[in-house]
Amino acid sequence: MRKPSGEAGRKPGHKPGRKFGGVAVVLVALFALAACGADAGDGKGGAGSEGAAAGAPVTAAKWTVSALLDQGRAAPLPEGTAGRAYLTFDTEGKVQGRAGCNVFHGSARVSPSARTVAFGPLGTTRMMCTDPEMRLEREVLGVLRGTVHYRVDHGTLTLTAASGAKGLSATAG
Repeated sequence: MRKPSGEAGRKPGHKPGRKFGGVAVVLVALFALAACGADAGDGKGGAGSEGAAAGAPVTAAKWTVSALLDQGRAAPLPEGTAGRAYLTFDTEGKVQGRAGCNVFHGSARVSPSARTVAFGPLGTTRMMCTDPEMRLEREVLGVLRGTVHYRVDHGTLTLTAASGAKGLSATAG
């Protein structure tokens, strides 16, 4: 018996229109895991962490960028970008977050004695967003390069480029 047109070569149990079902499930699972990984860490701190607020380590907070620094002076974030950029450090020497538009991840060694964070190369997604979000992203990623100085004071993390010219402030929470 001849199969109706369009059914030749299909495997038994094949359901039309479900070609990408398995791929979609895998993608949803990966995004869910990535979202869980962006949480505030385990709160244990460990070597290389500094208090975020009342003895809490840097790794115990999600740091939301609240200001950009230019020559040590705070400048407001581009309009409409409040809360769009954040970063988290884990106890394994990794950093991840959102730079304004795209998410990023990479290595970050925190040295409390030198009060520095040594950032390795960061991987990012490559979406295009609004101009203010892209400006914020360029500024944030510009700070998260090489070794930067850090300070934590009353729940605010300040990262300053080695040159002292650029930096950012981020609040815990």
